[in-house]
Amino acid sequence: MNDMIPTNLVEETIKVVAPVRELNRLVVDNMEKLVALQFASVQSYFALGFSQVKAALEVNDEEAFKAYLAKHGELVKSVSEKLADDAKAVTELGSDFSAKALELGQESVKSVTKKAA
Repeated sequence: MNDMIPTNLVEETIKVVAPVRELNRLVVDNMEKLVALQFASVQSYFALGFSQVKAALEVNDEEAFKAYLAKHGELVKSVSEKLADDAKAVTELGSDFSAKALELGQESVKSVTKKAA
């Protein structure tokens, strides 16, 4: 049955589908980067949380409690910086994806326009 399909039809189909394959490759690559970023963020936040719990477990008197509370300002600053960095990384990832997807679309339009002319 496959012997009945003309070779040029298969070649043309591959050419037509190529931009879609490239876009899918781009989507998968972007998803992989996003998931890696999310895992790294979750790991970082868990480590921070566990370090806080461990520090709280070490509080056994008034001075230790005051020292523990004094470090919260640093913690809040650290977490807010981490959140800003994470947001920036996600934004950059999205911008990069959009630029590459737009480039693929423009290349596809040029290819179709060339063939039509």
